[in-house]
Amino acid sequence: MASKLPWILPGIRRPNFSLYGIKIRLPTTIPKGVIYFIVYGVVFYIFSGGAYHIVNKNIVSIGQSGNKPVFVAPYNSVQYLIEGIVAGLIFIAGALSLYLFEYATKFTYEINTAQKLELLGIVLVVVWYVAISMMFHAKIGG
Repeated sequence: MASKLPWILPGIRRPNFSLYGIKIRLPTTIPKGVIYFIVYGVVFYIFSGGAYHIVNKNIVSIGQSGNKPVFVAPYNSVQYLIEGIVAGLIFIAGALSLYLFEYATKFTYEINTAQKLELLGIVLVVVWYVAISMMFHAKIGG
């Protein structure tokens, strides 16, 4: 009976479409962006100390020395949660800086743009290397 009614309520008409023509297909290849997202997610998890925080049950988010907060643990066998997250973000930023080299290959015929991207990638990699080195030296007390 519902198919014979041209309207449901006054002013509202019954939709005239069929769901039989809809086909849902799975993609045959995984998009490159999804692969990059998964790889960078795994890298962030590993470099931020994800396995360490799972194994070590007493996780301290941030240390304290008197009334001052301490972000980097003074011992090699201890890691604060914030220390791992910051180190992971620095490593991810370095990896994304290395991605600029791959992105520069898309500008094969625009040499000026490719050189600028490669220079930016080199500068950022050096900046992140210095940042993680400073964090490491703060940890070992050097």
